[in-house]
Amino acid sequence: MSILKKLKFLAKIIKKEWLFFLFFLLFAIECFLLKPSFKELYDSIDFATIRALLAMMLITSAFKESSFFDFIAQKSFNFVKTERFLSFTFVGLSVMLSMFLTNDISLLIIVPLTISLKNIIKNDITKLIIFEAIGANVGSALTPVGNPQNIYLFRQMNIGFIEFMEKMSLIFIPSMLILAIMIWILFKNRPVTIIKTAKTHINKPLFFITSFLFILFIAGLEFSFVKYVLILIFISYLFYPKLFLKIDYFLIFTFILMFMDFYLLSKFTLFHKLFNIHGFFDVFNASVILSQIISNVPATLLLTHFSHEYLPIAYGSNIAANGLIIASLANVIALKPLKGAFLEFHKYSLIFFFFSYAAVVAILNCLI
Repeated sequence: MSILKKLKFLAKIIKKEWLFFLFFLLFAIECFLLKPSFKELYDSIDFATIRALLAMMLITSAFKESSFFDFIAQKSFNFVKTERFLSFTFVGLSVMLSMFLTNDISLLIIVPLTISLKNIIKNDITKLIIFEAIGANVGSALTPVGNPQNIYLFRQMNIGFIEFMEKMSLIFIPSMLILAIMIWILFKNRPVTIIKTAKTHINKPLFFITSFLFILFIAGLEFSFVKYVLILIFISYLFYPKLFLKIDYFLIFTFILMFMDFYLLSKFTLFHKLFNIHGFFDVFNASVILSQIISNVPATLLLTHFSHEYLPIAYGSNIAANGLIIASLANVIALKPLKGAFLEFHKYSLIFFFFSYAAVVAILNCLI
């Protein structure tokens, strides 16, 4: 391979994994200025969260590979008659999947399937994909495994799976109501014209093995034995080696870098002055604003170094996901195949964000 080709290949990787290289650059600068010990850096990494994230990524990749959810979505065509019903069906599926498969993985399943509708129906699907992204962010807010920041915050809160869902329902329920109202208003009752449907075959052994492992994983989160579940997951998927090639390892390394980066940032006096926040609503609003600037996962990891009020951080980072496109990785995934939909996305996402934010603030003011 010539030098030019090597440079082009490197540029392609940097462009694709820009977030990893950005945090790596920050890490290099911090190490130069602070000269931390290896033990400091090692101790700053929450390996329990990394294990949970890796287990979740393997399980969700296996579910995707089994084609079960593709099959369910395609079966829904037997009942879909109008654009509005199609929207409720697919956005609802996005909400449900994101509760248990994380918002970005659910969109990696739903969005390609929705794009394939171009060959099946004559109706425009751009707005539908945008609302699938909004739905994925809403659904993922409810559970500890709905998104990466919830996986981390769930561990920090030291509460049960059901109790976490009860607390997060305060933002999930009003957000779902607003989402349903917007879909009802914005999607008309026009008929859906079906051209043809494609058949999908389910890999039943993979689906049933993964379902069993997922139940074990949830139990592992609840009773703190995820590391043993992860070993069992690795052993089980040795029969499906291709799954290990589908893991986004850059995301795992990016998380490790984020843990170290934000630990080192917390050692600078400037950041202690900048994030001198106290009280529930101050932390909540800081989480909302910071998520719009650097995305909700980095915002969460950074704020936990300056506040141990994890619940308002969880509320803020999840509500913020449907603001600007950068606020959540799920938004980027959804819009990637849609050229020229940047403005249209924000036309809907910002409206949804302002209404959901106002509703949640009103509810929290009454309860807190």
